[in-house]
Amino acid sequence: MSKSCGTSTDFGENKTWKQYLKWFLRVTLIMGAVTAILVGEVFFGVLALIALVIIVWPQYATFNRVRHIPVEMEILLLLVVFLELILADANSFYTRFNYYDKFMHILVPAVLGLMGMMIIYTFYALGRLQASVGVMFAIIVMVVMAMGAALEMSEYFYDQILYPSIGAWLPTGLTQGSHLAPPLDDTMQDLWADLFGAIIGASLGVWLIKRSEKEPTIVEELEAEIEMETASADEDT
Repeated sequence: MSKSCGTSTDFGENKTWKQYLKWFLRVTLIMGAVTAILVGEVFFGVLALIALVIIVWPQYATFNRVRHIPVEMEILLLLVVFLELILADANSFYTRFNYYDKFMHILVPAVLGLMGMMIIYTFYALGRLQASVGVMFAIIVMVVMAMGAALEMSEYFYDQILYPSIGAWLPTGLTQGSHLAPPLDDTMQDLWADLFGAIIGASLGVWLIKRSEKEPTIVEELEAEIEMETASADEDT
């Protein structure tokens, strides 16, 4: 597998439709968050606005370690925030639609798997990691699965420890179990959905890596950005 750091593509020139979609999602998320606040879902509305600020201006949340998010990744993150905080939480899609929870348990790991594959390959291309694509794939799937397991553990902690104390003034409802399955079955189904989503995302990442050998993709954009960040850090020192 050859490294593909060199490219003359101007990554500042993103396709117009991506810019339009990015701004459409930003405006949609703001409208959804404001609407949620106005109808009483203040917690989720404010959380969505905070997420938007972090995505649009990551340099403040990361102390200038990440100064820009590639437009493709921003689109994915904005979409996930809207589907989760606005539709699922503020508009109760989890209870209104039987399998919306499983849809999100596939979508979010898929997005994380795709982004993780792109990032880890970028470090390989820059010479900061020595591994085959297969090993990268396995690492990303396992990391995303671990994140899914951590989420299930946090949900258990929230339901059993926190919610009895804060449920009176923050009525988010219990996070585990549903009218379709008891908590244990629901948790195992979520973990299987996480695995499926992680495999989809990492597989799509592998496909983009193979495609990047023929034409510029998000992989080259990430490589160029990290190279610029490294050069800037070297100049500062």
